[in-house]
Amino acid sequence: MQTSTGAARPWYKEPWVLGLIAGPAVVVVAGFITFYLAASTFDGMVSDDYYKQGKEINMQLVRDEHAAQMGLTAQVLVSPDMKTVSVTASSKAPLEGPLLLRLMHPASESFDQTIELRAQGAGRYVGTIKPHNANHWYLRLEDTSGQWRVQGEWRPSEGNAVLLGTPKLEAVEQ
Repeated sequence: MQTSTGAARPWYKEPWVLGLIAGPAVVVVAGFITFYLAASTFDGMVSDDYYKQGKEINMQLVRDEHAAQMGLTAQVLVSPDMKTVSVTASSKAPLEGPLLLRLMHPASESFDQTIELRAQGAGRYVGTIKPHNANHWYLRLEDTSGQWRVQGEWRPSEGNAVLLGTPKLEAVEQ
């Protein structure tokens, strides 16, 4: 039988013990960092009154239906320098007063813009926008009284023109 001549090392000086402790220690530190980031930053994605907004969806659909009954269509044209926007609207009923064009970014509410469009005559409206390099927008054209709206999507990479509303196409007899 052999006996060791050296003194036994304490358990906390063994390298494998430090390796076992390092894993959970790193996870605990990462958890604190994640909690700090979650608590100190605001993502801006979730509305605090989402339930109320969900209940109001039927009111919004009435506006879409009213625009469809009016036969409302609009062509939105953004200038190449991304500074001005012109809208040519047509409907069965005359459009009165200024219109509002809302550019809504799908991911960040801070990029959203509301442009007041001034009438230029014959269903043409013009407004000024703040240039932005976003690749995708939701567009909403509406009257200032909130009676109707037409909506669509715009990807600047696909061109500067967007058609909002559904045009009523009639068959041509031959």
